[in-house]
Amino acid sequence: MRLVCAAVALVVSMNGSDIERALAVARARDADRQQFHSRYVFKLGGPAVTEIEVITDFRRLVAIAEDHVLRGDWMFTRGTRAAEQALAPTRGTLLIRAQVRFNPMNTFIAAPDYALAIGTPSGTTYPVDTQLMPQYSVPFKTKQGKTLSSLIGATLESTLPSEGIGQAARAVVVTLEGKEVTRTVVDFGRLD
Repeated sequence: MRLVCAAVALVVSMNGSDIERALAVARARDADRQQFHSRYVFKLGGPAVTEIEVITDFRRLVAIAEDHVLRGDWMFTRGTRAAEQALAPTRGTLLIRAQVRFNPMNTFIAAPDYALAIGTPSGTTYPVDTQLMPQYSVPFKTKQGKTLSSLIGATLESTLPSEGIGQAARAVVVTLEGKEVTRTVVDFGRLD
């Protein structure tokens, strides 16, 4: 059975049929699930920001259900009650995540002040509360015998209310100390 997932607008408030559709995606073939997830990941060719990813309620539920299926819990995908409970803590939000890679020649002690900003339908951008999680290399030994690791990148995350984003195309911007580093336009009207 081939799963066809029609492009619909951002699901601001998930109902029973949306939950059933998400569970059907989680039960689909691997290639179909990968194709579904690829719509939410925006690969950027820049040297610093490598990708921006969007996780909506719908996609979050697909990922939760996929995890249950992977662990052999197929019953999770056969009803909506468990899915509603799993989604409850984050319901009505979407997560925007950006991956930042640092040049290996840099010797940062702490992650630089990267942040996310969101565009309005009119085209202006506003900063959003951003959580920055540094990424370190695998520990290595120096010639002097010290064990070190270096700061190689960071993950930026921002959780926003789905209703505030709506079903419009908006710019997602990564800034460094308030200056724009990169931007991509995400059409939330084409994501579930």
